[in-house]
Amino acid sequence: MSWTPPREMLRGLPLQTAELYGKPHIGCHYDRFDAKSHKRDGGARCMACGKPATNAHHVPALSHGRSFNLKTPLGCFVLLPALFAVCGSGTTGCHGAFHDRKIKAKWAWDDDYAAMAWWSGDMLAHGYESNDPRLYRHGCWRITLGDDEMEVRL
Repeated sequence: MSWTPPREMLRGLPLQTAELYGKPHIGCHYDRFDAKSHKRDGGARCMACGKPATNAHHVPALSHGRSFNLKTPLGCFVLLPALFAVCGSGTTGCHGAFHDRKIKAKWAWDDDYAAMAWWSGDMLAHGYESNDPRLYRHGCWRITLGDDEMEVRL
C-alpha cells in the first residue's frame, strides 16, 4: 500500500499503531463496547502457536489507549483494539512474546482503495463496525514471529 492518511487523522499516533484499531479479532470478542470486556471464543487456539488459548491480547496494547477516535468528514468513529487469542499470560507463552515484541502484528490492506475507504470513514459510515470480521475481505493480519511471517485472513 502506498496511500497513507493525513498526519492529523492519526491523532499523534504512529500510522502502524493507529492502523491496528478497529481491525478484526482472532479467536476473541468483546462482550460490550468496552476494551476491558474481552472474552475468548469457545475452543479458541493460540493464533501464534496453536496451543489452547488462555488469554486475549489487545492489539495495540492498552497502554496505547483503550480506543481511537477516527474523525472523518463522514463522522467520528470510536475504534477498539483488536483482540488475539493467545496462550500464556502477559509474561509467559505467546502472550508474553507479544509484550516482549518477539511477536508483532501489522494490518495490511489489499489495496489503496480499501485503505482510503477506511480512513475516509466510508466503510464505517456504510455498515462496517469497529472490529468487523468483514474487514478480512479488504485486508489481512501479517504476524511476524522471529524471521517468519504468516498471513491471517479468516
